[in-house]
Amino acid sequence: MKRYPVLPLVFGFILLFASCDSGAGFFTATGASNEVMVIMDKTDWDGIAGRTLFDVLNSNAKALPQPEPNFRILQLTPENFSGTFKMARNIIVPEISNIYSYPKLSSELDKYAVGQVIMHIHASDTAAFVEFVRENREEIVDYFVTKELQRNVVLLKNQTKEPLSRVKQIFDINIHVPRGLTTVTEHENFYWATNNAARGRQDVVIYQFPYRTENVFEKDSLITTRNKVLGQYIRGSFDSEMTTTSAYSPDYRTMVADSLFRAELRGLWEMTSDMMGGPFVMHAFVNKNTGMVVVAEVFVYAPEMNKRNLLRNLESTLYTISVPTKEES
Repeated sequence: MKRYPVLPLVFGFILLFASCDSGAGFFTATGASNEVMVIMDKTDWDGIAGRTLFDVLNSNAKALPQPEPNFRILQLTPENFSGTFKMARNIIVPEISNIYSYPKLSSELDKYAVGQVIMHIHASDTAAFVEFVRENREEIVDYFVTKELQRNVVLLKNQTKEPLSRVKQIFDINIHVPRGLTTVTEHENFYWATNNAARGRQDVVIYQFPYRTENVFEKDSLITTRNKVLGQYIRGSFDSEMTTTSAYSPDYRTMVADSLFRAELRGLWEMTSDMMGGPFVMHAFVNKNTGMVVVAEVFVYAPEMNKRNLLRNLESTLYTISVPTKEES
């Protein structure tokens, strides 16, 4: 991937207005999703410090069928960082100076615009900067990916004001699903919504089963359950069924989101005897109100296009999930 200096036409920003009480005034952060602007002298950008940071930001997004970088990267020199450029949504400011005794990351939110993130990377010299960025590559990437997901959650909740009522009836959870996923298939304890699009297909699947042991949240157990349930209900041509691609072992992690302990799988799906496949993200958790394990998954099918943005936009659906209180149920 090329490294892009910022040209005036790259950010033809339209400044939007929004009500807020932050120091950012009324401006809303602008720029494309998954785009990061680096404020760095050209000499440093062309040197090992800039190359190291570029390589981290340009690293491949996880669990996509074709290589796609985590971010589109723009570089601007400090003297040109003014005016509308200050409205960028994701900004990194490397600060290499002997005034810093040790390297560290810090961040500012909404400094110049609402919804903006500015990450500062401090280091005493170039060698310390390079070592620190390499050691913290996952933290740097995950921070901006998480912020993009949070923005998408806000947009999704604004577009769909109320949680999906049918899902709440079946699973007793709140979830906001993007508009357009109007083709719905239901079975007992199983809900599947898709936009059935010819280009850029998006799907959301939710199913549940009784919680009996914590082993259900182990990686192999989740894969086995996924293949069993989706293989039964999602079928294609030539008697094919959905399964998890064995050639790529899904990425697995546990986390807490919206006070829910969740196990996450991020991998690739395919149809067993059909030429279809793509990326998926799954979250599994226990609904304390029902004693059921709920599995929510999003996946896309878009052989003709890049999938990073398509999947990340849909993945935000998983972060709208919450378990209602008993008073809300």
